[in-house]
Amino acid sequence: MIMKKKQIFSVLASLIIATQLFSPFALAAKNTSDTADTSTKAETNETSKKETTTKTSSEKDTTKTSETSDEKVASFPKPRAKSAIVIDANSGDVIFAMESTKKLHPAGTSNIMTAIVALENAPLHKKFTVTADALKNITYDQPQLGLKEGESYTLEQLLYATLLNSNNDAANVIAIGVSGSIEKFVAKMNEKATSLGLKNTKFTNPTGMQNKSHYMSAEDLATLARYAMKNETFKSIVKTPKYEFPASLSRSESTMLSTNHLVSRYKYPYHFYANATGVKSGNSEGAGYCLVASAEKNGLSLISVVMGCDNQDAKDGAYSFIDTTKMFEYVFENYQSVLLTKKGDVVFDSKVSESKNSTRVALTVENDVYITLKKNIDTESITNEVNVVQDLKAPIKQGDYFGTISYFYNGKKIRTANIVAANEVKRDFILHIIYSILHFIFNPFVLIILIAIISISIRSRIVRARRRRIRRERLISQNGGNRPRTTSSTSSTSRTSSTSSTQSRSRTRSYDDYRKR
Repeated sequence: MIMKKKQIFSVLASLIIATQLFSPFALAAKNTSDTADTSTKAETNETSKKETTTKTSSEKDTTKTSETSDEKVASFPKPRAKSAIVIDANSGDVIFAMESTKKLHPAGTSNIMTAIVALENAPLHKKFTVTADALKNITYDQPQLGLKEGESYTLEQLLYATLLNSNNDAANVIAIGVSGSIEKFVAKMNEKATSLGLKNTKFTNPTGMQNKSHYMSAEDLATLARYAMKNETFKSIVKTPKYEFPASLSRSESTMLSTNHLVSRYKYPYHFYANATGVKSGNSEGAGYCLVASAEKNGLSLISVVMGCDNQDAKDGAYSFIDTTKMFEYVFENYQSVLLTKKGDVVFDSKVSESKNSTRVALTVENDVYITLKKNIDTESITNEVNVVQDLKAPIKQGDYFGTISYFYNGKKIRTANIVAANEVKRDFILHIIYSILHFIFNPFVLIILIAIISISIRSRIVRARRRRIRRERLISQNGGNRPRTTSSTSSTSRTSSTSSTQSRSRTRSYDDYRKR
């Protein structure tokens, strides 16, 4: 019985030791992820010191500077407009805002969306033919190029006419050429607005003509312009001060001068601004004077919007241009754009479970990470913290999302950006099989079942042993309670041979019966 107990304890002890030995392997992937999460701060503190010249402009980054502090409003040159906003084009941070979500008519600045939808749906060299539908709603008092039905022009030529001079006939030809009808093109404009998150925008035409259901906010115009300026073709066109539109059979070559006087010296040179890079002006009786402008200086890229300006004249009273220049100068003087982390820079790296050739994964930011700060802020004090939320387990594809990186200044979170895999990590097939088996075996549910089976087996052996002992005792009892034994007594050896034979046969039968049982 003592031996049986020892066997049971040996089996249980073996199970416990096996669990301790193999469970780390079965849970390797989880441990790797936990280690990544808990050791991130220590490993990235040094990285943050080297990369404090870094920022987040992830398109998904929702941590924008709030509209404007009281201090900024008090000193910022307030524009004479119904609505205005200034943002950092790199980070998307709002530097100044005034009634920036108010729905107003955008006039010709609507053509920014017209151009982007066209550029994303048709090649520049494609020729569009002027149709009657494109001209039927164009009246003499509207800005127009004087296109004639049947003429053909490339998309590039028509875009210059639309963006530099707000020519409505050119915009309509683009709309019909791209989508087949003005209505279908306008639907594309509104779809694009939705995809860009423009919440206070609705288009009813591609020209920007007055319509009570056609509106945009300054905030939406800034977001749209920021997006549009990432398109190199668009950026090149809106910076152009002059363009020669080709002649046709019915008209001679014409020179177009940009109505955004910040980029042109030709018509009103006193509004020219050397740092300006675009974008688009527009005006109508109902909208007033609107201007979407961009400028770059000392690594800071800005986009401003003023809507509903009451310009008094083309010089000193041209508030849309004068006040935009003042806002740009103020921001360039007082703000800096800080690159916190460049896309491709490694912010964290780690071992990967089941990786082939023990390849490690490096994590980087999804996009360049910028932030706009006052010039008096010490950027060396900015720190970062990486939060890995996905298991570091092969296979991993380049660009796979793994968590976020947060940046802090004086203990306050100032920016958050997504982090992704900078390299691919392939899976080791053999390791994957081993880990899968171990994971299955040491799965809590499987482990419980195995322990239950082993326990039942041990109990069954104990029960069988007990039954054999009981049978043996019964047989001994049936034999008179005597066990076979040897004696040295003379009287015992002098028994008659017949008696000894009888007893021997009796014992033999009894033990034979026991063995049979």
